[in-house]
Amino acid sequence: MDTTLDSIEGSGARASWGLIVALTMLVGALALCFDRVQNGDLFLQLASGRFIADHGLVNTDPFPTIAQGGQWLNEQWLTELTFFHTFGEIGMTGLTIVYAILLALPLGLLLWLCRAKGTPMMLAVAALYFPGALAVIHPRAAGFSLVAFSVLVVLIASAWGERVPAAGRRRQWLAVLAILGLFALWANLHGGFLAGLLFMGLVCVGAAIDHWRGLPGVANITRVAALAGIGFVAVAVVSISTPLGGQIWNYFLSFRTGTITLVTQEWDSVFVSPKAVAYLIIAVGFVTWTWLRSARPRRATTLLVAIGFIAFAAYSLRNILFVGPALAFVVAWSAPNRAPARLHLGKGVAVAAALAAVGAVGVWATILGPAKASPLLRPSLVDYALAHPPNSGRIASYAGVSSYILWRSPTTPVVLNGWVEHFTVPEVSGAYSLVRGWSQKPGPIAERLEVSAVIAHEPAAIDILERHGFVAEFSAPEGTYLVKRSEAS
Repeated sequence: MDTTLDSIEGSGARASWGLIVALTMLVGALALCFDRVQNGDLFLQLASGRFIADHGLVNTDPFPTIAQGGQWLNEQWLTELTFFHTFGEIGMTGLTIVYAILLALPLGLLLWLCRAKGTPMMLAVAALYFPGALAVIHPRAAGFSLVAFSVLVVLIASAWGERVPAAGRRRQWLAVLAILGLFALWANLHGGFLAGLLFMGLVCVGAAIDHWRGLPGVANITRVAALAGIGFVAVAVVSISTPLGGQIWNYFLSFRTGTITLVTQEWDSVFVSPKAVAYLIIAVGFVTWTWLRSARPRRATTLLVAIGFIAFAAYSLRNILFVGPALAFVVAWSAPNRAPARLHLGKGVAVAAALAAVGAVGVWATILGPAKASPLLRPSLVDYALAHPPNSGRIASYAGVSSYILWRSPTTPVVLNGWVEHFTVPEVSGAYSLVRGWSQKPGPIAERLEVSAVIAHEPAAIDILERHGFVAEFSAPEGTYLVKRSEAS
């Protein structure tokens, strides 16, 4: 079976373009509708981008937190600078629209890769792609990893196909240069390039197994070795292409502190989310069905890639965004091609998807409106805190709220911000003890963290603080601003 992209007849390829465009538009429109919240991570990225734009790159933490002056392994600096300048040019609503387009474009590439597989398979790729995009639906650096990973999948799937004719050798060399350039850019946008290295490793191992089994084409040992070599060169490229240099690997080691699990579940296993578990079960079923329907001898490569990334997502909920592109790779290399005449059956589906996209944009424009700040970031409470900061000491709050404060007022001292991996467990757990009422004796914690004011939202925490030397100065539906009695006005 010839599954290379070169085998697609021109008329069938043209017939699929309408479906590709329509489904991509629909995912972009749905991304706008599902992005309902501006969270603290977004404002921290904007604050970091503003600092870089004003002062350039530095290697010490510039923000007035208890980590100020410590090592700042800001690996995603290019994303922050991009977001900040985009916000400056077209505002927050413009930024969210651009980000929705950013999430949708990779689907167009993946559908192009699978364009010979028929309308049902293209619909399946789109349906399996969107749940992963929901994991990064709010503007964040990981959105760029979704784009970069999808580009990598397309490059490898198209240039290392089953049989690449002599005329395609030039395409392989161009793909090599594109892959190395992709990793150089990716390493400055987000740490998700590790998923790209994992993908290349799984393809190499799977292809080596297929070579041992005697499969032709992609399992040619020379080509397998070449792809492995590109992977090793990519590691070297990552190590020299960012301002961090070799310290970029220390950035990943910083996650060993365990502080992230204290403030969010997105790094926990997938089993914290029943919806995510259901998605992975569907993914397993789809992979099994697709692989069993593929022509014999079946490839170990596609099965290994699918199992690897489903396990990757099961280990950490954050990695679920890579599953959709990995499944598109399975479709591209395992699903049978469809006759060009059958591809024309997608015209009606394309029209329906386009109409649905237009309808979703209409709902967003007339009913939903642009994303709004998280309830914890509503301005009245933060406005009061910024207008009445403590005379000395810091403000304790959730990491997201502190990030928003730093965006609004970059000189206001806070305990921590959204870079929670830069803090110790006692620092993060101490701040959250004050905010969530975990400790019945908040005084020693407040002294240790130099806390003179707290933005709290839970009644139990507010009650504990008031019984231990704090006075509620301002209350709003989104929370209460408390200060030490000695600081009270």
